[in-house]
Amino acid sequence: MLKEEEAREKLEEILNGDEYRIYYADTRNSLQKWWEEIKAWLADFLSRLFPSMDDTSGTAGNILILLLGLVIIGMVVVLALYISRYRKNKVFKAKQPFRSSNELEWSYHQHIDEAKKYEGMKDYSLATRHLFLGMLLYFHEKEWLEAKIWKTNWEYHEELKEGHKKQANLFKNFALLFDRATYGKQQVHKDEYQPYLDLVMRWVNDTDDES
Repeated sequence: MLKEEEAREKLEEILNGDEYRIYYADTRNSLQKWWEEIKAWLADFLSRLFPSMDDTSGTAGNILILLLGLVIIGMVVVLALYISRYRKNKVFKAKQPFRSSNELEWSYHQHIDEAKKYEGMKDYSLATRHLFLGMLLYFHEKEWLEAKIWKTNWEYHEELKEGHKKQANLFKNFALLFDRATYGKQQVHKDEYQPYLDLVMRWVNDTDDES
């Protein structure tokens, strides 16, 4: 009886000892615990949804990994789009299209004639620049915006948005091409330039016919 009591006391001493408690302690961190809880919940959900499924725990883990991968990919795509949009808008806001008061004093017809001259020389970058300035002054004459030498393309775009959203969208796209040609020193190709020329000429010709 005495031996049995001693054995019980010895067992209690072992169970209460630091080494035993440390060995059986839950050493998982918060993230691991959270992952196991989510996986257990999903496994339980799958077992209810598909009673015949054998390894719901393993399937739940795979599904969670897949979902986590999709979330990470989605975040990377959104971040890349945001950075790209931010860079474009930064360039779009910073530049003033008119380099001198002389360019502002020209009529839109003069800029369009200059654009056609460079077009004939196959210099579509300079043709793009003058066509864009011609379009801007055309909008000025229509009183859709007010052209000033200190204004940026972003400011013109905001003015157009107030009453001419269709033209504002076109203006923004053309302004990005204009910036490439004027400030980015990139060569503009005919197939990039031609659609804007056709549209601007249609507007100008319609206005001239009305006059």
